[in-house]
Amino acid sequence: MDGKISKSKNELEESKSVSKNIFNELFNPSIDLAIDYSEIYIDDFINNEALKAVPLVKSVVGVLKTGVTINQFWFAKKLFTFIQEFNKGTIEERKFNEFKLKLQTDNKFEKQVAEKLMIFIDRHIEINQTKITSNLFRAYVNGNLNYTELCNMLASIDNLHPKAFNSFFEWEKIGFSIKSGDKKEIKRQYDTELLIRNTGLGVEIPNFFHGFELTSDGAKFFEFGLKPLRQ
Repeated sequence: MDGKISKSKNELEESKSVSKNIFNELFNPSIDLAIDYSEIYIDDFINNEALKAVPLVKSVVGVLKTGVTINQFWFAKKLFTFIQEFNKGTIEERKFNEFKLKLQTDNKFEKQVAEKLMIFIDRHIEINQTKITSNLFRAYVNGNLNYTELCNMLASIDNLHPKAFNSFFEWEKIGFSIKSGDKKEIKRQYDTELLIRNTGLGVEIPNFFHGFELTSDGAKFFEFGLKPLRQ
């Protein structure tokens, strides 16, 4: 072999760019999807050599032989949860192939999307934020959201207090809108309405009644990001 030592499969995977490792693991997971990664804890991660050996973990998290920090573990846990949640849903084959082709032919786009996902996932303080992000990204690949809508919604997740999540399901019962003269029976939750408005996912209806409704982004956020969590 001309004196050269061939690289192992794992070494080849680790030598790939971070963005390629992310999408390789997302589309062809090497992790066991039967495990609920949102429920693993740092001891489980440290004692699981298979998880630490995943190329994505080694390239993005940078696990060291001496151990793993809390921040490294938390980021790895969110990445695994993101991958697992993404693979729970279905994607139209044509859309899936179109997206993969886009990644393969546009290196800048691949890096841009991977960076965007990592930045927002890293900022999540609650695991459901990561699950919602994964659902929204799957909707984007499926063509249900455009890239601008996806980015706007990811920014909204970052600014939306988790206690507001359940309010969306209450608003679904009345069509996401309440106006003056409506006889809809719903207990107004003014604090969560404010939280939702502050993210751009909802607006106050400017009349004497001071109603409330979701924006177009808000309705899509619920349909493609939040709703799958209850299905």
